[in-house]
Amino acid sequence: MSHRMRHLCWRTVSCHILYLAQATPKFTVGAFRTGTSIPSRLERTKLVRSSSIQTPHGNGNGNVRAVTTVVRTMSSNAGNDATSAPRNVNGNLPLSKHILPTLDPCIILMKELISKHADKWQNRGGIFSLAQGIVYWNPPPTVATTLTSLLKDSTSPSSDLHTYGPADGLPELTTALTQKLEAENGITDNHVMVTAGANQAYANVVLTLLDEQTSGVVFAPYYFNHVMAIQMTAGVDGVITGPTVGGIPDVKWLRETLHRNAMNANSERAISMVTVVNPGNPTGVTIPLELMQRLADVCAEYKVWFVVDSTYEHFVHEPTTITPKTNANEGAADLAFEVPHGNHIINIFSFSKAFSLAGYRVGYLTISKTQSVTYQQLLKVQDTIPICVARMSQHAALAALSAGRSWVQTNVDTLSPGRRAMQEALSNLPNVVGGSGAMYLMGQLPPNCGVDDVQFAELLVEEYGVAVIPGSYCGLPGWIRVCYSNLEPERCQLAARRLKDGIDALVTDRR
Repeated sequence: MSHRMRHLCWRTVSCHILYLAQATPKFTVGAFRTGTSIPSRLERTKLVRSSSIQTPHGNGNGNVRAVTTVVRTMSSNAGNDATSAPRNVNGNLPLSKHILPTLDPCIILMKELISKHADKWQNRGGIFSLAQGIVYWNPPPTVATTLTSLLKDSTSPSSDLHTYGPADGLPELTTALTQKLEAENGITDNHVMVTAGANQAYANVVLTLLDEQTSGVVFAPYYFNHVMAIQMTAGVDGVITGPTVGGIPDVKWLRETLHRNAMNANSERAISMVTVVNPGNPTGVTIPLELMQRLADVCAEYKVWFVVDSTYEHFVHEPTTITPKTNANEGAADLAFEVPHGNHIINIFSFSKAFSLAGYRVGYLTISKTQSVTYQQLLKVQDTIPICVARMSQHAALAALSAGRSWVQTNVDTLSPGRRAMQEALSNLPNVVGGSGAMYLMGQLPPNCGVDDVQFAELLVEEYGVAVIPGSYCGLPGWIRVCYSNLEPERCQLAARRLKDGIDALVTDRR
């Protein structure tokens, strides 16, 4: 092992993350399965770090527990026993007992890590970020045209741009979304609610469906913000993780888990919701429609909500039966993204990715009109948090929608060279997953390579000028997540070369 690698094993990780995961995946070729428990690395490192991120680990039956690293200044607080309210670091003011063990926001921490080493790379093209899931292109030109006109007229007495709007969204936008949902997703007779991004849509759902007596299922590797939302609402014991193989959720495990939960209704938290992201974040895998429907049917059998996050609906890169030619719109038949059907399904969508409106914060959710009582409860959350989405943002979303799915596809097609370059960069790793959907790939680091995924992510930023997401953030220690959509194709290929250099050095050093 090189001096650099050996030193990295024992130094404090710059982004303040301690690898405490007590679940390690059982690997098969080209796939991964979660669930096996091992002793905590805390036993080995004996390190205590302030501002540490909490990394979830398994307890052998699928439950996610957030391991909190207690800093020395907190461990000496007097009068902070198990029955008292959690206190801040100074021990003066109370905090929510759910917020402290909730995972820290890894995107923020990765940005801090990039900022820390930015000067070193200033004259070498800067640090290439393959961390946050964004796209490199600008919104459709229709957005700028629309907003310019709106701002020009905003001083008119008749302008309502500055006023509150309807809680569920501007009528012209919800009408357009209703038409889009039917034509492109096969969703009919649903309520539509416009939210401040897909994350807020999910928060609305969690706050409506969960409490301290219930729990929600996610599949590992998972989208970290989903786990955070459940932890904040239902506590760390409210999150149950299910296994995946090659990024595909295990239907048999879900059926067995829901059945066991139903049989033990008096002794276990009731499972209220199951969440699946398709195409997958962080897996980059598109789940076929037939399998999504099987998951939905199992949830229906046990009277559990099925929450489908289709944020990446436009990013299907390999043909599957999830893209049937059923769309009646001319020129859009091959691009439709059908979702599973059922009155117990809540669908979530976003304008942040395909239409590049991440900063405008617009998403939306749908729920069957047969579930109007639940929809009214969702409106309570909506009225409490955003009241309504900013009118300007909603007009931007409507303008983007008018550009059409073909405009999106033209841009998505430009991702192919970068995706291939990233696949080549990861090719020396034992296993690589993804590429069929979304904008991500995941790669498994070599076993016993001398560094964990968090330390390797720091090494990549500092020594190779490229940033990735450690798999520990997503419940899959020993892996990394790479995004290939946030850089222009030419810069993406440069970033891929840097990533490959870092990986090749890791593999060579191990040998």
